[in-house]
Amino acid sequence: MVAAGLLLLASLLPLALGRPSSESSHLVVRGQRQNAPLGFSRPSTTNFPSIMHFVLALKPSNTSGLIQSLLDVSDPASPNYGNHLTKDQVDQLVAPQPESVQAVTNWLSKNGISPEVYSSAGDLLRIQVPMNQANTLFNANFTGYVHDKTNTTMIRTLSYSLPADVNEHLAFVYPMDQFIPPPTRKAEVRVVDRLPKTKRAGSKRADIPSQCAQAISPGCLQAIYNIPATPATAAGNSLGVSGFDNEVANKDDLADFLSQARPDITNGTFSVQSIDGGSDDGQGTTEASLDIQYTVGVATNVPTTFISVGSQTNDGALEGFLDIITTLTKQENPPLVLTTSFGFDETPFAEQAPELAETLCNAYAQLGARGTSVLFASGDGGVSGSQADDSCDGSVFLPTFPATCPYITAVGSTQGINPETAAPFSAGGFSNIFARPDYQSDAVDSYLKTLGSTNAGLFNTTGRGYPDVSTQGVQFIIEAAGQLQGVDGTSASSPTFASVVALLNDQLLNAGQKQLGFLNPLLYSKGVAALNDITSGSNPGCGTQGFPAAAGWDAVSGSVTGLGTPDFQKLLSVVSGGAGDNQAGQGSAGQAGQNATVSATVTATGAAGQSTGQAAGGAAGQAGKGKKGKGKSKVAKQA
Repeated sequence: MVAAGLLLLASLLPLALGRPSSESSHLVVRGQRQNAPLGFSRPSTTNFPSIMHFVLALKPSNTSGLIQSLLDVSDPASPNYGNHLTKDQVDQLVAPQPESVQAVTNWLSKNGISPEVYSSAGDLLRIQVPMNQANTLFNANFTGYVHDKTNTTMIRTLSYSLPADVNEHLAFVYPMDQFIPPPTRKAEVRVVDRLPKTKRAGSKRADIPSQCAQAISPGCLQAIYNIPATPATAAGNSLGVSGFDNEVANKDDLADFLSQARPDITNGTFSVQSIDGGSDDGQGTTEASLDIQYTVGVATNVPTTFISVGSQTNDGALEGFLDIITTLTKQENPPLVLTTSFGFDETPFAEQAPELAETLCNAYAQLGARGTSVLFASGDGGVSGSQADDSCDGSVFLPTFPATCPYITAVGSTQGINPETAAPFSAGGFSNIFARPDYQSDAVDSYLKTLGSTNAGLFNTTGRGYPDVSTQGVQFIIEAAGQLQGVDGTSASSPTFASVVALLNDQLLNAGQKQLGFLNPLLYSKGVAALNDITSGSNPGCGTQGFPAAAGWDAVSGSVTGLGTPDFQKLLSVVSGGAGDNQAGQGSAGQAGQNATVSATVTATGAAGQSTGQAAGGAAGQAGKGKKGKGKSKVAKQA
């Protein structure tokens, strides 16, 4: 199917402009709204682009087969555990049906438009057309709107149509009438004058230096979570750090930081991968410095890449989220661990475009099926979304995305040493798009019974619960632009847990075993015993105290902090034993098992997209009546 689709597309020229054809079937309204959502306004003037870029998503042929394969290779109880799929095998599951490719490319060709294949499997196409042709092609009226909080200008239409014989083959066209606010991240910053001293004699939590109660350094994390300082040595290990919004990780800042925080590291560095014109030149910025200094500084000697997504994006206000994942899925060897500290509020997706969230989520599942552990910070607004905001007071709680995707590992934040408690900003709760996956059913059901009537009607009781795990997230000391800073946020926690995973992979690879890949089925089963349960704290917001931490999974560590925080040595015991049980038959028998799984799922005819669906349940299943997207003030930009 992939080859057939690509051959059809290869016959078309890169870009051709012409008059729209009248030969297609009658138009059907695909999207329509009366007004732009709350939080968007019409600017007095708009600088319209001469060329508009659109992403067309063809319906994948076998999403259910993809998810079945992902869970099969990620469940420690499965005989196929660790037998990750190849790129070609994943592409076969995701590729659209040939008739869908034919219908869409024929329509575009008749209108003088040649698409570019945007994704590895050919399910995403990209086109560029002048605005007047876009208005005619889609029966639209594109105009400018401003997202007030971020001062971002978006070109959108309130309605659009597609030919009936094309409409049935497309999951979405973007951007159209989807007003998705840009992704956000929050970093509470304060100036500090020194790093905490963390020299210690042992490797037990009881040996944690007292200074770590006031500020966190890589040495503190090693002490708190029993993380080794021994350099990683495994060939093929890798750790990717996503960067957006012109963030810069400066190598001079890193070198100076390591000289104080990890003087035992003599060659700590990272490589840079540029997407959409991303650059890593200039003074270091807070978010990138935090992410790089707490991956390179904790995952000792693991090859680390800063993946810099620039402003020349092809996915509008998604600001490179589609671009980075399509780039990585095209690679033969994507990073074994990927951490991202940016995210969105889920509500705009749930209300306007759940198919966009599902497409992104399924792309993360593609990486997971191939053996990449994908981690996201859960957000910093408690139950009020990605950032703290009181506009949802008296309304339903606001989940965050991609943290609610069932095929990634969402990381929340804790604070304090003795005891370690939930950080109040740690975002957690329940999705209004994605149903609760089976791997967390028992854990979440138990929490909901403990919760009782607390917050009744304010969240979707049947949705995917998040976060999955947590780590420290308060007063991380970094160096940015030559200045030491203290930073708070789940954007500190995700790279920390990612570093733990990368070091676990190092041990596994050196033992001839497979990397961990998608973590959650392991974490919610064998992994629970290797995590430190967080039982106090909450994540207030929306005029409430939010979700309280509790024994087991919770919406602070699990809905607030998740299952808890890591203990490296205990996790190593779990993963080496779990993987070892399945390594004996690695050779031909292991490959045969993998091929059998892939063969079964490739030939399955499951309906595309049924793996997620709308998680509508309870009074809060109405996908967010509260505030739309939020974001901190930025200079004006266009998406």
